[in-house]
Amino acid sequence: MRHGESEFNTANIFTGWCDVALTPRGVVEATEAGQVFLSCGVRFKVCYTSVLSRSISTAFRSLESAGVGWVDMVKDWRLNERHYGALQGLSKERTGERLGREKVMKWRRSFFARPPEMEPGHPHYDMIENDLRYRKLKADGGITKGESLEDTQKRVVAVWEDTIVKESCTGGEEGEEGDCVLVVAHANTLRALLMHLDSIEVSAIEDVNIPTAVPFYYDIDNKTGKVVDNKKPAGSFRGKFIYDDLKKRSFLERRRAAQDPWLWALRDDDVEEGMLNKKSLDEISIEEEASRNTKLFASNPSPAAKKV
Repeated sequence: MRHGESEFNTANIFTGWCDVALTPRGVVEATEAGQVFLSCGVRFKVCYTSVLSRSISTAFRSLESAGVGWVDMVKDWRLNERHYGALQGLSKERTGERLGREKVMKWRRSFFARPPEMEPGHPHYDMIENDLRYRKLKADGGITKGESLEDTQKRVVAVWEDTIVKESCTGGEEGEEGDCVLVVAHANTLRALLMHLDSIEVSAIEDVNIPTAVPFYYDIDNKTGKVVDNKKPAGSFRGKFIYDDLKKRSFLERRRAAQDPWLWALRDDDVEEGMLNKKSLDEISIEEEASRNTKLFASNPSPAAKKV
């Protein structure tokens, strides 16, 4: 499951490793997902998340709502969202206007394209470099400064095979109560994982969208760690969305929104004067925009996120 709606999601900003919070809507989405787990009788023995707050909060709230808040949560940075490099903190729409929509869309959706690297001086650089949750990663070889989806897939598949499947699936008893494993991650990490599980071609991955907080599941063979054949051809999405009648409409709306980003677009009469920045596009530098967006939307810095 992808995390619930975040502050940067609703503002259409490149998020990456910026530790933004869930919106009130995102909290509701996570709670609704847990209610669906409960009503459908889905039981978990362990939950895996990234080390980013929006993933952790979504996992906790959904498990708590499902009545299994006691389930162990394993946090792994390899499930983090794709690192968007120098794009992080920038408006997707305005960056497309500045640099060209075709170039920006290639950075966003293609498998191989890597965005410009984040360099010292970027408002998020020190925030990530000095974050204690990445202390071991930094010591072991350094923190990435930007990733393609291909780069992201390598670490996601590694945690899937080395940890999730190895420790949670292989050797389990079929039909064992509570034998499901919950993975709560991010749009691009899940796109990368689906590409691996479903053998989706590079040319097709650009069209794969993951809606916020709509759970889906795969049947995984306990011995091989591979997807159990469900009569859908390899190369297509073989997961199954989980919902009940009460949440079906809400979930379907979010699936539509993943396909149609204009579904929730504001009309002119919805926009208040205070929501608009008075400076023109040309007057606001990239650095100023990223810094402003961070201050507006990032969650309150914890001691682990402060510069040391």
